[in-house]
Amino acid sequence: KKMKAIDINFLREQIKDNKNSPFNTIGDTQRPDVCAFKLLEGKIILMVDGSPNAIYLPFLFSENFQTVDDYYTNFYYSSFNRMFRFLSFILSITLPGLYVSLLVYHQELLPVKLALSISASRQGVPFPTYLECLLLLTAFEVLREAGTKTSGLLGTSLSIVGALVIGQATVEARIISTSVVIVVAATSVTSLINPKTSGLEIVFRYLFLLLGTVLGLYGLLCGILFLIMYLVKLKTFGKFYLSKVTSFKWKDYKKTYMRLPDEI
Repeated sequence: KKMKAIDINFLREQIKDNKNSPFNTIGDTQRPDVCAFKLLEGKIILMVDGSPNAIYLPFLFSENFQTVDDYYTNFYYSSFNRMFRFLSFILSITLPGLYVSLLVYHQELLPVKLALSISASRQGVPFPTYLECLLLLTAFEVLREAGTKTSGLLGTSLSIVGALVIGQATVEARIISTSVVIVVAATSVTSLINPKTSGLEIVFRYLFLLLGTVLGLYGLLCGILFLIMYLVKLKTFGKFYLSKVTSFKWKDYKKTYMRLPDEI
């Protein structure tokens, strides 16, 4: 006997094209203005009685980086923010793996002064580079999850103070190097820019870290290549998931990466 749809997510999991895909192919929102925008774009809105959320489909990859607030601010500022979200997503999933692969396998690609500075910061650290990144990434994710589960200002204070205390204490105790703290902090900050892809970024961040640890830049590049191939093949209700991103038409380009004043 099938379970009745008591929430919109039950319905989403039943009608999703690729049920095992980590990517969202169905969007959701609680804002009526977003529903109005999506209807104007020709999308379908579905709602369940008693649920505050609505889902819309098809949902394309580029919509992860677009917000309705872009249309309520100056288009120069909105265009910059939209392109910055794309860049932040790429950095968030690749930065730890890139750091480990360069430091372990491809030191010759680093400037001499930078390589010497990183080497000096790692003096006395007992763990290898990949284990440093893994431990600190996990610690930051635990703090972030604890902050979201704690209500009010206490949750925010817990995340900020906990990150500062752990980062400072581990560096002073020579458990973690300073460069790893910088890389993990930059990764965590960039992951907060795109709330729609936060769970997705965690999965691929660890995956690319593993590939960079085992195979260096070659593994990281192969992982990125396979990810692109998977996204190119992925469909959402008959439309290619990357149909807007890979389009060479000016109309699709400006609506994907920019928000121009004539866009509606």
